[in-house]
Amino acid sequence: VLRPVRALGRATRRMAAGHLDTRLAVSGSDELAELSRTFNDTAAALEQSVAELRRMEERARRFAADVSHELRTPLAAMTAVTDVLDEESSRLDRVTGEAVRLVSEETARLARLVDDLMEISRFDAGAAELGADDIDLAESVRHTLAARGWLDRVAADLPEPDGLRARVDPRRIDVVVANLVGNALRHGAPPVALRLTAEGGWAVLTVADRGPGIPEADLPHVFERFYKASRARTRSESSGLGLAITAENVRLHGGRVRAANAPGGGAVFTVELPLRPGQPAGTATAGAEHDGTAAEGTERAERAERKDGA
Repeated sequence: VLRPVRALGRATRRMAAGHLDTRLAVSGSDELAELSRTFNDTAAALEQSVAELRRMEERARRFAADVSHELRTPLAAMTAVTDVLDEESSRLDRVTGEAVRLVSEETARLARLVDDLMEISRFDAGAAELGADDIDLAESVRHTLAARGWLDRVAADLPEPDGLRARVDPRRIDVVVANLVGNALRHGAPPVALRLTAEGGWAVLTVADRGPGIPEADLPHVFERFYKASRARTRSESSGLGLAITAENVRLHGGRVRAANAPGGGAVFTVELPLRPGQPAGTATAGAEHDGTAAEGTERAERAERKDGA
């Protein structure tokens, strides 16, 4: 009697571990045999459902990649036209000028969304690669802030020139910094507190805002695609992919990223990147690590903010 019960227990544990092709050998017609047949039927149905969900997910990803690719050509033409209209907007009457600016802004927003979808599709296809180079991380962060006109809106605590070098992909680091700072500026009043330090073999970047923070229930989901903490916010300057792309870029470097709330209010994002590639895989994870106290990342950001406000 115990042998089939133990076999059923082992099969159940294998199913729980993700081995959906697990089946039991069935013999006889007693209650245990009927239970084994029920287990096999349930396992087969579950395996089929999961396979169908995976096929649907793959089709959705392929659709997003195809659509974003097809949109690039007409978007390029639209952008060229809006650039010309922008140059002439000062000569137009008020109503027409406002319409031109609206079209230009929405075209730029659509272009950003298409670029983000293309980037996500590259991650999904496993085609994203690192163009690693040995760079001055502090100078890279300064360039990101300056290029977007954020120097007067960010209280940055950065090492001296050449004080912190790392082998990273400059373009992807620019995306990470721009996404985190842009997100902080959208959800909190400037200045945003940014700090870059070296701890052991890691570069640690913290970005803290002065906003309302992130609801506790939303913290584990902030790096998910298209996730918005407020369901009422149907429109936004953001594509809803920025933090997901940030997490993917950090993961590609073998790093970690987490979100937390500061005790005094506001959200804190912490990125840890290996200064050199080849860190043990077990130390590198990307995702939202729920930390209600915000611990070290928050303390670092608050120290930087106090220093700049002194």
